[in-house]
Amino acid sequence: MSPSSASRPWWRTPGPSAALLLHGVIFLGLFQLHFKDGEWERMRQRIGPEPTTSRWFQVLTEEHGLRGVAVWFFDTHNEIKLYHRYAEVTLHGYDPTLPANAPGQGRLAPYRDVAMEYQPGALLVLLPPALFARDLADYQTGFVVWCGVMYLSALLLGLALLSNGARIDAKQANRALWWSVAFLLGFGGVAGARFDHAVPLVCVIGCWIFCKADRQNSPAWFAGFGALAAFGVLVKIVPGVLIPAALLYLLAPREDRRWRAAGVIVGSFVVSLLVLNAGFYAAWGEGYLRSFTYHLDRGIQLETTYAGVIAAFGRFGQPLGVIKQFGAYELSTPLTAVIKPLSLGLLVATFAMTAGRFWTRRASVMPRQRALALVLLTVLFLLGFILTNKVFSPQYLLWLAPLLAAAYGVRSDLRLGAALLLLAAVSSQAIFPRFYDQLIELQPALIVLLNVRNVTLLVLFGWLLWRLPTLLGGQSDPQDQ
Repeated sequence: MSPSSASRPWWRTPGPSAALLLHGVIFLGLFQLHFKDGEWERMRQRIGPEPTTSRWFQVLTEEHGLRGVAVWFFDTHNEIKLYHRYAEVTLHGYDPTLPANAPGQGRLAPYRDVAMEYQPGALLVLLPPALFARDLADYQTGFVVWCGVMYLSALLLGLALLSNGARIDAKQANRALWWSVAFLLGFGGVAGARFDHAVPLVCVIGCWIFCKADRQNSPAWFAGFGALAAFGVLVKIVPGVLIPAALLYLLAPREDRRWRAAGVIVGSFVVSLLVLNAGFYAAWGEGYLRSFTYHLDRGIQLETTYAGVIAAFGRFGQPLGVIKQFGAYELSTPLTAVIKPLSLGLLVATFAMTAGRFWTRRASVMPRQRALALVLLTVLFLLGFILTNKVFSPQYLLWLAPLLAAAYGVRSDLRLGAALLLLAAVSSQAIFPRFYDQLIELQPALIVLLNVRNVTLLVLFGWLLWRLPTLLGGQSDPQDQ
């Protein structure tokens, strides 16, 4: 890199600026591709009762040319219809799935009149595209753009956070942005059609607040961190991992355990959760509580670690089938009653392993590694949740992508971790939506692919856990000098 280019801001150097532009092409172009309403069904009818891959390709190219294949590849927007419905009910009291003259239209309330599977924080995330949308088509366009805004915000804020106040180096930005492009293409259209981008954004903002609180030893900022984590739980439960990550950082050192700061965080988190939930329950009643019990009642989803093991190693003497409920496909097996309590124990075990690994080396974490410690602990806790949860949707990997891309930007010795996540993303796209019908039929090739994806994530978790002391030991990566 020439001296003149080194003096420029990173976004004015060729590599990072090209990668940043490509992010725009992905979210404004590729992820916007979709067939018109009814087009999928019309093509299915033309294909007939045996929808082979070759027949699908023939119909796509006959009707739409090669562009049809590209649209097919990126069109995974069905979930946006549900988001649009929830946004319309929340914003206008109007349910687009009901007739315009249906009773209550214009006065419907979320949870009370229309059942919602997400919590209020998630509804807030779904609202911005609805503020400017005239119909579903407008909302879909805006939502994909909104996904791009959230994703890039998490990535760039994460990169700025991990630079520890120093100017972001063009080399680091280049590495983070190009691997980010690879992640997005690996995920495919799912990355432009799910609100899960809010999770890493909340986590990055939480890490930023915690680092500021830690530098200033400020009770007010620690309280703000706890309150933000509570809000994050009402977007999706997983931003709650910020709390154990912060407590581990504060309480691990032997001679400087900061109990007061830990107490402020826990107190703020608990009080904020109680106040928010009490207010929402007062407003919406039992319908609000059902948004939680909906998820508690779910069975063993088809893409989980447990489902992969059961399908690969036989039925364990139990009947096995696939059913659709709670809007997803689940394994139907008596083993569900065993796995549900087992999943909680395994989750605690992954958290305990992470805590134990960090606890023994906390004294070697330099102050400038504070942000990296929080981000890596958050990634490990998120991975533990994904691997042990009874539900595993492909968009869950979006929680990790901007965090790991930003961390890899500042630490090139995270290369293997980034490669493992990319492999998991590509495998997930093959599972859903590419060959999901074959997985539902429990075909052997898809069972193998499912287990390859899950084992890849398990290896990523183990590798990060093993490398954690080195990454946080205060030694700079020679390639980043």
